[in-house]
Amino acid sequence: MMFLFADAVTGMGERLAVLVIKLLAVGGGFLFGYLIGLLVARALNRWAFASKAPEALKKLCALVSGVLFAVLVAIVVFGEGGGGLFGSGKGTGDGTDPPSATDKDKGTTEPPEVKEPPKKPPEKLKPPDPKPTPGDLRVTVLAGAEVRDGRFYLFDGDAQPKTLAEFKDAILARQKEGKPLKDVYYRFRADALSAEHPAIRGPQLWLDTLKVSFRPE
Repeated sequence: MMFLFADAVTGMGERLAVLVIKLLAVGGGFLFGYLIGLLVARALNRWAFASKAPEALKKLCALVSGVLFAVLVAIVVFGEGGGGLFGSGKGTGDGTDPPSATDKDKGTTEPPEVKEPPKKPPEKLKPPDPKPTPGDLRVTVLAGAEVRDGRFYLFDGDAQPKTLAEFKDAILARQKEGKPLKDVYYRFRADALSAEHPAIRGPQLWLDTLKVSFRPE
């Protein structure tokens, strides 16, 4: 009980001593400001007013200056953080400065988003040639520089193009072998020929007599 009372008395004594020192500092500020104001008023009176200013005006300037200095000192010693004589300031107590907003931003900055390159659309594959059905025959009709000596027609599986006469002989040979033939489909390898070209109309008219069609694939 005695220790608690002694601690309380000691704490009150310390706070009272700090208060007295602060009040003395405010009083010293007033006195300092008063003297400064008085000196400035006398200097102005001498140089600006030719020593004609009344004494009361000089004392008023000194008083205002003293009050201003006292208020400034009071703000310093009784302001925020004034736990000591001139304020203890704000700190974390561990000797390090609190993290700034910039430091926080650095710690939470997300890595830049990596954009994937645009995917190329899949290339369209050329559909395979349709398989011939029974009774069908496919012929490639050549054009332009591919034609030599009137040889326009290249049967599938043959390496040597045929003339129109050889084309007719191949069709007749097929029929003699008993192979069915209903349709002959033609296609172009490079340049296309019009439907009225002799290389198209010739076999078409002749196959009509055999009840066989000659049409583009």
